[in-house]
Amino acid sequence: MNPGRNRGHRAAFLVLVVGIVFASVLVSAAGARREKLTVYSVATGLQYINTADDRARGQINNPLDSTANKLAPKSSGGKGPFAGDIAVYALRLYSDSALKRAAGSAVYTCYFNYDRHALCQAYYKLRAGGTLVAAGPVDFKISTFTIVVSGGTNGYLGARGEASAAAAPGNAQKIDFKLIR
Repeated sequence: MNPGRNRGHRAAFLVLVVGIVFASVLVSAAGARREKLTVYSVATGLQYINTADDRARGQINNPLDSTANKLAPKSSGGKGPFAGDIAVYALRLYSDSALKRAAGSAVYTCYFNYDRHALCQAYYKLRAGGTLVAAGPVDFKISTFTIVVSGGTNGYLGARGEASAAAAPGNAQKIDFKLIR
């Protein structure tokens, strides 16, 4: 048996496998459908969960030593929301900027950390055929944000991409979805 010949066969096999994998990636990327969708949202409800009592309890009944208490961030003394607070927003969705054609509903659940920053999960239930699921960081000091679309149901099963929100006229928010399916 010739060891040099076996190495040559293995190298050729490896090149063939890499070529097949590369070709399948190109084919799947070419087959991916890109879709843009724009909706307008208007807030219809807010449920706010203030955790001030938990923060106070945590300062007194803390299993960590006093050194850990010194590491706690200083409060800005503002109105909040504060770290640990949760806000759940209900939204009505429209397909036009005049807010005349209903397109569905949405819910954002935002878990606040410090300086009015939150990690939000969003569920957009669209009349056009399913629900989109997105999540990402939101800075509530500015009026724009982009979160990651990680999936959906029915017509949006397997969708991925991003949802970018910006202020729109009439107390609305314009949400541009860039999807890959």
